[in-house]
Amino acid sequence: MGSSTSRFIERRYRIIFWPILVACATFGTSYTTIGALLPRVLSEFGWTFTLAGLVIAANSVGYFTSTLLCGVLVHRFGLKPVVVVGLVLQAASLFLFGTTPSAAQNAFLSFFIGVGGGAVEVTINSSAVRMERPGQSHLMSFIHASFSVGAIVGPVVIGLIVSRELPWQGVYRALGLVSLAIALLMALLPFRVLRYGREPGHDGTALPALFSRPLLFLAFFALFLYVGFETGITNWLSEYFVRVLGTPAPVGAFMVALFWAGILVGRVVLPVAYRGGRQAEVLVGLAGLYTVSLVAGLLVHSPGPAGLFFFLASLGCSAVYPIVMTLLGRHFSEAQSVAVGFVTTGGGVGMLVFPLAMAGVAERSGLRAGFLLYALMGAALFALALFIRREIEARREVR
Repeated sequence: MGSSTSRFIERRYRIIFWPILVACATFGTSYTTIGALLPRVLSEFGWTFTLAGLVIAANSVGYFTSTLLCGVLVHRFGLKPVVVVGLVLQAASLFLFGTTPSAAQNAFLSFFIGVGGGAVEVTINSSAVRMERPGQSHLMSFIHASFSVGAIVGPVVIGLIVSRELPWQGVYRALGLVSLAIALLMALLPFRVLRYGREPGHDGTALPALFSRPLLFLAFFALFLYVGFETGITNWLSEYFVRVLGTPAPVGAFMVALFWAGILVGRVVLPVAYRGGRQAEVLVGLAGLYTVSLVAGLLVHSPGPAGLFFFLASLGCSAVYPIVMTLLGRHFSEAQSVAVGFVTTGGGVGMLVFPLAMAGVAERSGLRAGFLLYALMGAALFALALFIRREIEARREVR
């Protein structure tokens, strides 16, 4: 990917770009870990779906609390102190997660894992919108493609660990070490090349105008829906294949990797295949593909066809997040970190609300019924994407 990105990124930014790429990949690995391990954790710790949902929800609370706060802190103090403190908190929590079967203690640790993830997320997106060349979205797509790589590696490794009946807690210890190493690296990076610390609108005059824009709230709710079902599928897909379709646990873990492989393919291929500037239309098409494919996947009862349809659904998921972030960078020139933090918080709230709702539905009506909730969310995202397209076209006409 080095030769590809070198055409799209200025030389002065490369020292920042590559470490951020690594941080994003590591974040992707930790993101899919709990979902890929869920059948093993439920069996070993004896948790119900509801208890597992609460532990997952705690991560979401930490994440959206962090993204909302970090957007403001980056606007005020810059990137480095925010991301370093967040990663150190995350590393400490990863070291301790899973050392006891107590759902309450693991939920507490899950919260701070989410806090670190939120700091990394705001750092990644705020940096990418500053490094991106005008009218392009290549760097945002490449960075989030690295997240997908990490999201694939995690379940693959976990599938091997589960198949060999090795202790799964070692995955969290390793992620803790990597997070600590990245924190040390971030402390050495020259973030000043991104001109952070006093971004446009730092004096506060841009904030009222920022929150008067409908596009900001449309983007918030787009990520609210998207990250909600992306997280939900990631966390529950392995259990769905094991519990509903009767596959072995390692197969369930590999299905999470396949889902993220589809997201990776879309994030790498789409920026190359489509070089136009009408990304809102692409967003509409992706939401439609996801919704139709997921419904088809839930209607079949064989693991093979179901896996194919879930893969197609993941292609529909692929570029939703990068497109929304690119639209933010293009249409919000001032107080960008606040806009990024606020919209990212929408995703964090979705991470909390919908997987928790899924746990409740699955407890009462089964996992298949829970996944139907995610299909309805896809339909809602399709409608929201139409509103985003209309808002952008209306502003284009005014200009």
